[in-house]
Amino acid sequence: MPNSDPRSRECSLAELPRGISARVVSIAPGDVARLAGHGIHAGTELCVEGDAPFRGPRIIRVGTARLALARGVAVEVRVAPRDGANEDAAGEGA
Repeated sequence: MPNSDPRSRECSLAELPRGISARVVSIAPGDVARLAGHGIHAGTELCVEGDAPFRGPRIIRVGTARLALARGVAVEVRVAPRDGANEDAAGEGA
């Protein structure tokens, strides 16, 4: 089995580099209902567009919407970067 297994690349949304598209894998039970109200659930595709200054919220894009997501919540969201979605993070040999 190759090392590119997507499960081995999972990280929290708080750790996902800017500009990388990812699919939501899981959300902590306490945040599921709140995030579902914003269209975020397991399987949702999203992208981190930036970070507010002074350790403020992460700015993410979900479809055509831009959302500010508190870092404490972003830590509780597990994501898997999409294949080929490494233009900013890896820079080498895509």
